[in-house]
Amino acid sequence: EWCRWTHPEGGLFTWVTLPSGLLAAPLLEQAIQEQKVAFIPGQAFFAHGGGENTFRLNFSNASEAQITEGIGRLGMVMRRSMPALSRH
Repeated sequence: EWCRWTHPEGGLFTWVTLPSGLLAAPLLEQAIQEQKVAFIPGQAFFAHGGGENTFRLNFSNASEAQITEGIGRLGMVMRRSMPALSRH
């Protein structure tokens, strides 16, 4: 509800932008450890810096049910990382 994401018309990935202040790299560590879910932090794709609050999700090798489960797991990690947002 507080993230933005692309709606790809092809390709292998969707791009997610997190709320300002929520960094993708530490979130990745938590997501892997706590929920066994991974993504690609976006910072590496910004040639001139930035992108710390972005990441890519691959959707090419997962069923719709797996994607739904994975997004739910990511949401749980994000809610714990942003307690103020989880109250809304």
